[in-house]
Amino acid sequence: MPAASALAKVALLAAVRAREGVAAQPKPNVLFILADDYGWANMGVLRRGEVTSMQAKLEMCTPNAEALIHEGILLDRHYAYKICSPSRSSLQSGRLALHVNSVNTGVTVVNASDHVSGAVGIPRNMTGMAQKLKSAGYKTHMVGKWDAGMATPEHTPLGRGYDSWVRYFQHANDY
Repeated sequence: MPAASALAKVALLAAVRAREGVAAQPKPNVLFILADDYGWANMGVLRRGEVTSMQAKLEMCTPNAEALIHEGILLDRHYAYKICSPSRSSLQSGRLALHVNSVNTGVTVVNASDHVSGAVGIPRNMTGMAQKLKSAGYKTHMVGKWDAGMATPEHTPLGRGYDSWVRYFQHANDY
């Protein structure tokens, strides 16, 4: 019996030490940039080797964006919906726009027959990107256009898991 007890103590100590080692490792930073209405060839990193004209070289000079890409990952296969609100809802929820928000109505429209969410944008029963990051211990911050629902405070970025937000709700803003 004492050998089994000693073995259990060693196993418990090893598990605690392993957990401490995992907790001590810093998490990688996550910087996600969505550039609206940005053409495929508008970034130099995507046209490397193809450019022959001086005009093309001048049009796609993006050294800061390229430096970020070279230190991280370029996700270049997010297929967008034809209008902004469904695309943004899809991006934030990780689901196809058809299953999240397939119409681009006013962001404050309420649908009384929808018992899940009751409003346009990401339904409240769907977990979003910021909520997942927060559950993993990240701090979350959003800058820019939301356009994924704002009928209630729970539909806005602050209600969807973002700690802070430098904001505007939808398109047609005067800069």
